[in-house]
Amino acid sequence: MNKYVIISGFSIIDNNRGTAALSYGSISFLYEKKRLSRDTKLVSFRFIKNFFKSENRRIKVQKLDVSGVQWEYLIIPVFFVEGLLLKYFNIRLPFTKFGRLTRQIKYVAAINGGDGFSDIYGTTSFLNRLSDINLAMALNIPVIILPQTLGPFQDDKNKIIANRILRYADQIFVRDDKFIHELRNMNLKYERVKDLSYYMKPQPFDIEIETNAIGINVSGLTYSNKFRTLSGQFAIYPDLINRLIAYFQQKNIPVYLIPHSYNYQEAEVANDDLEAARDIYSRLQDKSKITLIDQDLTSPKVKYVISQMKFFIGTRMHANFAAIYTGVPLFGLAYSYKFQGAFEANEIYDSTIMINNIKARDLDSIIEKIVAKYESI
Repeated sequence: MNKYVIISGFSIIDNNRGTAALSYGSISFLYEKKRLSRDTKLVSFRFIKNFFKSENRRIKVQKLDVSGVQWEYLIIPVFFVEGLLLKYFNIRLPFTKFGRLTRQIKYVAAINGGDGFSDIYGTTSFLNRLSDINLAMALNIPVIILPQTLGPFQDDKNKIIANRILRYADQIFVRDDKFIHELRNMNLKYERVKDLSYYMKPQPFDIEIETNAIGINVSGLTYSNKFRTLSGQFAIYPDLINRLIAYFQQKNIPVYLIPHSYNYQEAEVANDDLEAARDIYSRLQDKSKITLIDQDLTSPKVKYVISQMKFFIGTRMHANFAAIYTGVPLFGLAYSYKFQGAFEANEIYDSTIMINNIKARDLDSIIEKIVAKYESI
């Protein structure tokens, strides 16, 4: 009886609240699609080297509450040698816990970070997200590609790998039309649905938000200007954010700086929204009407904060999704074509602008577009 499911990339405590939102949403999505039942257990494998440590032999059990429904998530330790045997020799030991349990896996559902089925962040990031998919293909376990943006692929070798996975997949969901032409060329069926974060409900909590507030999500990725293959493309981004803050501050409109990808205990190098927002806030000579959301919030709580805004300006794609799916008018500061596709898939047009390699001379026109969108509401 197949009673286990792997959701690849599953983590409700991921630093990126967007990735965590995908994990929350994936459960609700699969349940709505009748691919999960209440007695299904979620499972992941943790390959370990020292099997003599007692904690490395123990199955970790997490109880998850998703919109009032309880789920069980098992993290199974596996001696790394079993992984090597499977990877290099296609050998699965039948007498081990790993060997027995993999025969009861119904399917692998792949999140891939929502936009990680791509080499936009580099080949290493793309390949690192494929371990569970590779496991499924090695063991002839069905694969579901959960709704996400597929591509782009700059490296032909990566595209060959991606196409092989897509041809193997039992079911393909997409959230926009950016890769549909390629899917049709491969004669592959797909279903276009909303992003997984749509299925995660916002969670109200005790926080006071001023009326008519503007929310701004500052991305640590673009603010640091040092993130992997995107490094060096956002030198003017901090000036853009400061200009936006100053504009609304002069209008006496409350502004909330809302991080969406951050580690509250230890900042992510070159990628931490809270560190970026703290830096911006600390440099402001006039902090009137400016609020920094400096709390360790879960994805549903961040979505709730964004839902309370009158208008939202986001750089993280999933921060924008939180606004879109709670009916908040918005403008996206895009660093990938995925923004335009995602916005237009939700019938929102002329509300994004690419910020890669913008110059100081571009700031006036960008701010004019954002202000025009704000005033139109």
